[in-house]
Amino acid sequence: MEPLGIVVGAVIAAVLVLVAAYFVWRQRAVLRTLHYEEDFAPEQRRYLIKQSHRRIFGSVLLLLLAAMMVGSLFLDLTPVHANEQEAKQSLRFLSFYIMSMLLVLLVILVLAVVDFWATAKHGFQQQKKLLQDHREALEAELMEHRIRRSEIDGVFRSHGPNS
Repeated sequence: MEPLGIVVGAVIAAVLVLVAAYFVWRQRAVLRTLHYEEDFAPEQRRYLIKQSHRRIFGSVLLLLLAAMMVGSLFLDLTPVHANEQEAKQSLRFLSFYIMSMLLVLLVILVLAVVDFWATAKHGFQQQKKLLQDHREALEAELMEHRIRRSEIDGVFRSHGPNS
């Protein structure tokens, strides 16, 4: 393998490890916060726990992909074998290895889409809840305003100009 390919592969693997480590650190902080804080609503707590677990699992997959990338640096991509049987076996192994890397990448992408979808769904639910709470507060304020208005009108009628 060319030196440039080795450097690029190593840099990509290092970036994957750093990203995975950062997300594990952040999600563990979220889980610790949820463990000690009691003022989260149950559905908010459940959402954050599931989100943390999804992201930690994604980070583990990123670490696996990085390890596979580093491992691929040591593979012989141009095997020269004495017999045809060894060449076929080497090609099969190399094909399996690349397909495994692509499968891990696919699972990472699917997990990212699932996480995005869950975040969007939670956001829409929170927005709907906020709108409902706002509507209820406005209705309560309107009812209070009508009661005060009727009391003022009642006082005005009982102490009107003809009294």
